[in-house]
Amino acid sequence: MSESESVDSPAFVRQRRNLIVASLVLAIAMQTNLTINKLSFLGLEGSISAPVSTVPYLWALCAYFLWRYWIAFVASHRVSTVDRYKLVKKKFLETLAVAKVGETFSGRRVARTWMPHEGEEGTTREGATVLMVVDTAEQDGAGGRIQRNTEVVLSPWEFRWVRTRTIVHLIATADEFSEYYLPFAIAALPLVIALVRCL
Repeated sequence: MSESESVDSPAFVRQRRNLIVASLVLAIAMQTNLTINKLSFLGLEGSISAPVSTVPYLWALCAYFLWRYWIAFVASHRVSTVDRYKLVKKKFLETLAVAKVGETFSGRRVARTWMPHEGEEGTTREGATVLMVVDTAEQDGAGGRIQRNTEVVLSPWEFRWVRTRTIVHLIATADEFSEYYLPFAIAALPLVIALVRCL
């Protein structure tokens, strides 16, 4: 989903920032044994006789921000990742299928070619079939263009290429991964550190 398609709400951006910052601070605190020795509030200072570890409090803070981010994530994720995957995959399937239709109708004038369905018609070991609608330059008795349905067969390699390109697009090019799922991975970092220490 590009920025032109959707703009995240300020509340979502705030919750994402809070979760990332709190998770990173917790990870640093766990690695450095960060403690509190002195408190300062509104010009008042207080010393703590026994240093207090910040880690338990940061765990509670991270849990709260994770919960808040999950609420904002569900509210802002209007188009599911599966549906977005299908939209992107259709674009790549259609581009490949149009090129193959051009080979099939070589030497004949084609006005327009498009893919009427959201994905492939079926997949087998031999690959996948895609239904395409072709507007030819030929005219029927009423003067309209003749439409022809044609099935385009994609090899297993071509179909894997389309799937791989779609996943790479969602991770590296679109904001699907970096804006929505990466904060969950960052939030898991303190948990990974804790598990490694237990091993």
